[in-house]
Amino acid sequence: MGVSTVALLVTTVLASAGPPPPSEQVTINAIHQQWVQEQLWCAQGEVHLQYQDISLRCGEVEVDLKTMRLHAEGNVILDQGQSRMTCSHMEFDLQKKTGTLYDVEAYFPPTYHFRGEEMEKLDETHYRFHRGVFTSCELSDTQAPAWSIEIRDALAELEGYGDFRGATLRAGKVPVFYTPRMLWPIKRDRATGLLVPSVGYSSQRGAYLGNSLYWPISRSVDATLLLDAWTKGYFGLGPEVRWAPAQNAYGWVLPYFVWDPENKRWEWKATGRHNQLFPGGYVLHAELDEVSDLGFFQRFQGAIDRNALRTIYSYASLSRNWGPQTVNFRIDHRRTFFTDYFAGQSTEATLNRLGEVEYRLRSTRIGGSPLYASGVASADAFYVNRTATLQGRYGRFDAFPAVTMLTPGFPWLSFTPTVGFRETYYTSQYSQNRLSLVNEPLSRHYGTAGVSIVGPSFSRVWTDSGGEKIKHVVEPRVDYNYVSNPGDYSRIPVFDEKDSVLVTLNRLRWTLANRLFVKTVTGSREVANLQFGQEYSFSDPLTPARPGLPASQIGVFSVLLRTAPVPTANLDARADFDAVTRKLVTTSLSGGVTSGRSGLNLTWYSSYDPIRGGVYSSQTRIYLGLSPGSSPWRLESQTAYDIHNSKLLDETLAFRWLGSCWSALVELRNYRIEPYQNRSFRIAIDLTGLGTFLDIRGGLDALTSTSR
Repeated sequence: MGVSTVALLVTTVLASAGPPPPSEQVTINAIHQQWVQEQLWCAQGEVHLQYQDISLRCGEVEVDLKTMRLHAEGNVILDQGQSRMTCSHMEFDLQKKTGTLYDVEAYFPPTYHFRGEEMEKLDETHYRFHRGVFTSCELSDTQAPAWSIEIRDALAELEGYGDFRGATLRAGKVPVFYTPRMLWPIKRDRATGLLVPSVGYSSQRGAYLGNSLYWPISRSVDATLLLDAWTKGYFGLGPEVRWAPAQNAYGWVLPYFVWDPENKRWEWKATGRHNQLFPGGYVLHAELDEVSDLGFFQRFQGAIDRNALRTIYSYASLSRNWGPQTVNFRIDHRRTFFTDYFAGQSTEATLNRLGEVEYRLRSTRIGGSPLYASGVASADAFYVNRTATLQGRYGRFDAFPAVTMLTPGFPWLSFTPTVGFRETYYTSQYSQNRLSLVNEPLSRHYGTAGVSIVGPSFSRVWTDSGGEKIKHVVEPRVDYNYVSNPGDYSRIPVFDEKDSVLVTLNRLRWTLANRLFVKTVTGSREVANLQFGQEYSFSDPLTPARPGLPASQIGVFSVLLRTAPVPTANLDARADFDAVTRKLVTTSLSGGVTSGRSGLNLTWYSSYDPIRGGVYSSQTRIYLGLSPGSSPWRLESQTAYDIHNSKLLDETLAFRWLGSCWSALVELRNYRIEPYQNRSFRIAIDLTGLGTFLDIRGGLDALTSTSR
């Protein structure tokens, strides 16, 4: 008799013999089953017991149907929900769902594993462990996990904390760290607690020790309280607060304060971001970036990318789109720094947009006519502080409507004229010497006109024996733009691109494009594009007069080649020639190739003296990412090199390793651009389920000074 037939008989027996079954019946499938006593049922051979959400498989089981307690042994596997526990034998209470497992190996979602001598299941979420290892790595019978915590005893609460006694952190079999007691969150959800400390070193600030306290304030808000200290007297603190009050709303803010022991004062910086989608199609974007002293944080952080900044910018905008229309509300704050390193002096300009309302209309057809309307209109309130005298508040009103006509014609020729008019009103203007603002209104207006002619285009198609098609298109294009005289623009206060100094513009640009397309069964794509182009001015010269050379109405002659022979490789090359001397002005080359997770990218830019023909500058940047096949490691290298001066500008080397339950990063950076020459390193190790175990950042300033 097979197992399934016996199981059916057992179900019948349990339903008809002995006392009434419990409210939810125990179901047992096995090869051999029998009553041993009035309430004791015994089963042997491929036993499968099912009760509520508990599934038990073993070699032999005895169940007391009165107390609902059981004894199981022989390759015991106990499943409850997503948890799985295996052991040699166990004592278990089915109704209370508690018991003791011996020689046990257990998995608790999302990533935790335990292997040890004994495990007590105290209730639905609480467990007591004796002499074993805890880890988020897969457990193996042949080798130690990449990392584990060996414990003497532990009391743990799922979705709570683990209280470990006699805990030793091991890397493989090697002990790394011991503590008599460790409190560790065992949660899918967030948990309050101290994060793993960070250490580091910098010759400027000394040795570093930092720690963070994580605090989940509510379901939608949490905070990380940062506390950092350096041996040379620097001290840092600040809360990083994150929020997600709705599905389409999230953000964070980090105010950070640093004690400067040299100047005996606190310096601060604040960064943050918020994005939110409101009902009705409104979208809010906001970013915060502000510091008390940019120079201090450039020196303090030693961050190369941050040091390159000359502007810090904060803004908030609320937008709504409907059809072709957009309304924007915006405020922003911009600080731009100008530094003379040789003189040791710096100046600062502050531009605040106190408020803006802007309306935009994208190209929209006017009735059934061939005319399309577009435009932008805005009202702004500004505060500027450029110098001690050039500061103040003023307003600006701007409107720029335009009409474009799509003319019917041949499919190989298009003719698109456009006309527009711009009116701008300012409540203040520059003084005559442009050193201050004068509270006198000023208006500026000008007209625009233009036309784009594409074609006549010519093409030819070739088809090979395999059905693949190659199409060659020759496409000339002429763009003409005209801007009328805007009048005296010397007294217009400049805030952004709408105020840019304008002169009468009367220019034409022509281009000739040769485009090559390939069509296969998977689709079509452009594999090459060769363009020639040049600009001509009917008003002011495009090429100014130089010693011994006349001015010219003709601009540079450009040649551009873009090619992608295969989807995983591309190459762009460009050359510009002087209109008078016909010598090179600039050349650039960029390209890349990828293969799986590996890739190589190259950029090379050079500029030349168009009169003598010598090289002004020549720089290259190379990026290499190497990660063959499915290997767990990745090597990344970025190098910026000044070819003309034979000088290294910037070099970064990073090695990453992604294990099954851990990852590591080693990064070295050598920044050689004055005045912030810097060498730095970072070593970081992350353990899955435990977090960042090690994060060492440091500056090698001493090495830099000795190597010069």
